[in-house]
Amino acid sequence: MAMDLRKLFQSDGAEETVCQELDFSGVELGGVKPFCAPVEAKARLKSFAGSVELELEARFTLAMPCDRCAAEVVREYRKEFFHVLVRELENGEDADELIPVPEEELDLERLVLEDVLLDMPGQFLCREDCKGLCPRCGKNWNEGPCGCYEPEVDPRLEVLRQLL
Repeated sequence: MAMDLRKLFQSDGAEETVCQELDFSGVELGGVKPFCAPVEAKARLKSFAGSVELELEARFTLAMPCDRCAAEVVREYRKEFFHVLVRELENGEDADELIPVPEEELDLERLVLEDVLLDMPGQFLCREDCKGLCPRCGKNWNEGPCGCYEPEVDPRLEVLRQLL
């Protein structure tokens, strides 16, 4: 959805709040569609000196498999983001800090998706001390040992084990 920002760019101190539910159910991440419910986005926009400050709050639930044991991990998140929107970048302005909106329209859905994806954790674990799966039989080691796996020690490293 494109938001018209003309009113905000034309007057100083103008404010607007927008609340939306965004459907990211079709977004795929690592072969999984993690968004199991709509993302609730609340955007607070405030004009200031020819620019627009955007405070964004996103609430969402992710369902991803654990990276070690493949158990489903469902977590709720509340993330806050801040952006400064400008009509165009001046010479020397940092494009990483400012978002140009030359047509004075903002695609809020695209911005929320981008912010959320860039802020996702690099690893999804069911718990911090997840032990993973046995590489031989596939048993989840969080449920107990399987008895079939003894780590093979490289004979070149056997000398080091004797030091312990």
